[in-house]
Order: sequence, then structure tokens, then C-alpha cells
Amino acid sequence: MTPDDVTPILREHLDPALEAVSVARASVGNSQETWVVVAEDEVGAQRELVLRRSAPAGVLAWTERDAEYRVLKALEGRGLPVPEAYAIGTLDRDFLLMERRPGAVMGRATAEERHSIAQKLGLWLARLHALDPVADLGFEVTETSHEATLGQVDQWRGRYVAERPSPVPLLGGLLAWCEQNAPADGVPPRLLWGDAGPHNTLVRGGAVTALVDWEISHVGHPLEDLGGAVWGCLGQLDTEVLIAGYEAEAGPVDRDALRYFVVLANVTRAVVAWLDSRVLQPSTAGLGLDLLALCLARGAESAGWGTLPPADGLPPSYPLRPSPEEAVAGVARWLLADVLPAVEEQKRLRRMAKAGAALLEATAARIPRADVGDAEAMEGRIVAAERAGGDPALRKELLLDLSRELVRLEPLTMLHGHPLLGRP
Repeated sequence: MTPDDVTPILREHLDPALEAVSVARASVGNSQETWVVVAEDEVGAQRELVLRRSAPAGVLAWTERDAEYRVLKALEGRGLPVPEAYAIGTLDRDFLLMERRPGAVMGRATAEERHSIAQKLGLWLARLHALDPVADLGFEVTETSHEATLGQVDQWRGRYVAERPSPVPLLGGLLAWCEQNAPADGVPPRLLWGDAGPHNTLVRGGAVTALVDWEISHVGHPLEDLGGAVWGCLGQLDTEVLIAGYEAEAGPVDRDALRYFVVLANVTRAVVAWLDSRVLQPSTAGLGLDLLALCLARGAESAGWGTLPPADGLPPSYPLRPSPEEAVAGVARWLLADVLPAVEEQKRLRRMAKAGAALLEATAARIPRADVGDAEAMEGRIVAAERAGGDPALRKELLLDLSRELVRLEPLTMLHGHPLLGRP
């Protein structure tokens, strides 16, 4: 994308005198392309904008920029720190042009700043959920919060089943648990952020400056948002401070219902991580694999299935994807596609990279493949058991299997070194 591509958009939707002087791909934004645009008017005054363009593929490629635009426009003037949306259109792919808010995703905040951020994040969520999606925002609501939750479970199960190269029995079982235990408490449905948490919160000096990334916003049970925020705060913010900030505005929270939505957050993020783990780029695949295992462990614990038992040294019966042969082959393709062109002038490095890629490809071909049929059979058993009330023995078997897998993922845990990704 170049300034010449963006200037006509700025002139049509913002100011005929504006000109894009620079356009740069941002390092943030995993699901869609995020571009920072610096624009200048006729007297040389500059302003910064953000252009989010739909990614050509990926875990959230199904989301729509015009839906995100409608949500942001509906929230204008409501006192929430959300970016102002200016325009939608097509630039090879659909895009959303919006204001660039000050601040950045939380980094090395002090303990005092983290306390303030957690409290304010809870407060802003409560204020969002105080808005009536029909009377205040003009949305059409046709489902109860219970029906909307079941719809979310069904939607994520559909993506998991449709796009999986193989089943993950524990994930299938937790999806079935979510289906059977969705709260039917009569809480009115509300507009949800959809991906609440510090990872989508911009801050400056301990103050929240923006709530961003509304691409999976939808109407549902308000505690779904709070459960997602609790998931995102692990290792970064005190979840009790977050909940207290929410309760200060919204009143007491049903902790049993919240526990359900923490499970659902882990399950939906496990689906995202599982799909991410198929990406050939090593860092994305590695993070997806590690995060999948940790979400499964925390989801099972929150659901009351118990904590992980000590591993017994045996290999897992149902290994997570990417499997060893897929991971090795993916790294080989990355070496050939990305590393070799980057070392074009380094003959010795090119030879070593080519040899390494060939060795990895040969190794991948020599690794015995896991029996997918066994995993499918186990998933069928655990899903049926959860729909019938749960089988403690099956749950224990799958948790032991996950414990075995986590032992083998220790190098990834050490690499990421983040509390959220540490062993539970």
C-alpha cells in the first residue's frame, strides 16, 4: 500500500486538501492488516490515521469491516474511548479508515498503573453494557442472552470442525460442556466488545485511552465480555481489580455465570490458537501450539474438571497440531521461502539453510503419523459424555494426555517466557 493509494480515500471522505505523505504497516494487529497513515493538509498540518484492511486469509478472515464500522459509529458520542470511524471501502480488499488514538498496548507499567488500568477496563466494560442495544444503539436484537451464548458456542464449534486437520478431543469435550452449561439467567442481551482485554486496550501513563479491535463484536450476555477480559488479564492485570471495577458500575456479578464465561473464553481462544498453529511461520505456529495447550488446561480447570495430573513420561495419545512432522515440514518451507532469499549474497549461509531445510523435510517424512481415527473416536466419547452430564474418568484421561503434551512443549514455554503461557 502506498500514499498514492490512500490519498484519494482521504480526499473523498475527510478533506479534499488532504494528502497521504506516508503509509506504513504496523507491527500490531494479528488478525487484519493495520496501516498507519500520516496525512498532511494544504498548510502542512499533519494528522495520523489508521487503515485496517481485511487480511487475505487467517483465523478472523470471516469478519467484516463494514460490521466493525457500524459498531464504532453506533458508539460515537456515548462517552466510551473508542476510535472515530471515518469510512469503509475497498482497496484490493475491504478496509476501515479510523482515527488513530494516543497510547499503546500496555508494556512495562508500574504496579500502581496496572491497578488503575484493570479498574478502568472493568469500568469501561460496565459502561458499554449499560447501553441498551436497541433503544440506545439502534441494533436489532432477536435473541435472548442464553440463545446468543449457545449461538456463539455453535459458531465456534462450526469453525473448529470445518477447518481442523484433525480433532482435539479435549477441545471437543469442552465445547460440549459449554453447550450444556450456558447460563439461562434472564440477563438482558447487550452489545459486546467481543475481544475485551489489555491486548486490545491502549494506555498512556496508566490511563486507558482507547478500546480497539471490534471485529468480533456481537450481541450477547454481558458476562461473556467480562470473562474474555479475565482471560486476557492473566499474568498482566489483577482480575479481582478488573471485576471490582466492573461491579462498581454494574453491581454484583454472578460468579458462577462468570466462571462459565471464563471457560468459554478459554475454549474460543483455544480454537483461534489451534487454527493459528497451522500457519507455517514458526513464531505464529509455535505461539498457537503453546497457547492452545494452556487454554485447554485453564478451561478444564475453570470447568471443574480438575488440575493437570503429573505427567508420567509417556507420549500423548492425541498430540496437538501442528504434529511433529507438520512442524518440521513447516520450518523447512519457511527456510526455503523466507530465509534463503534474505541471505542471497551469503553463499555459505545459503548452503547451510538449504541443507537444513532438506534435512528437516526428510525428517518430517520419516516421523510416523498419529492415528487420526483414534482421536476422532475419543472426541466422540467425550462429547457424548459431556452431553450426558460428564464422565470423570474420561476427563482425567484427557487431562493426563494434555499434561504429557505440555512436558514436550517446555521449549516453547521457555521461549515465550510470559506468565500467561507458563505451565498452570
